[in-house]
Amino acid sequence: MADIGNYRRMQCINMATHMEINGNSEAKVEGCRGVLEYDDDIVRIKTDKGVVRFSGRCLAIKCLTADSLVVAGFITCIEFSN
Repeated sequence: MADIGNYRRMQCINMATHMEINGNSEAKVEGCRGVLEYDDDIVRIKTDKGVVRFSGRCLAIKCLTADSLVVAGFITCIEFSN
C-alpha cells in the first residue's frame, strides 16, 4: 500500500462512507449517521451499512456535523461490523 505522508485513504463499508486516517491520532469519517457510544476509550458510529468502532485512549469527537465527524486521540483499533 502506498503511503502518502501519514495520510491513508480508503473506502469502507459502502460508497457513501469515506474515511481518512492521519497516523494513529485522527480519523475523519464522512457518511456518519449517528454516534452510538462515546467515551474516552471507545467511539462507535453508525453508517449506512454498519457500525465503525474506534478504540484507544483519550478519544474525543473533535468535530461533528450532520453527516461527518472527526475522532481524535490515540487510536489503537478500528473495527467494522454490521
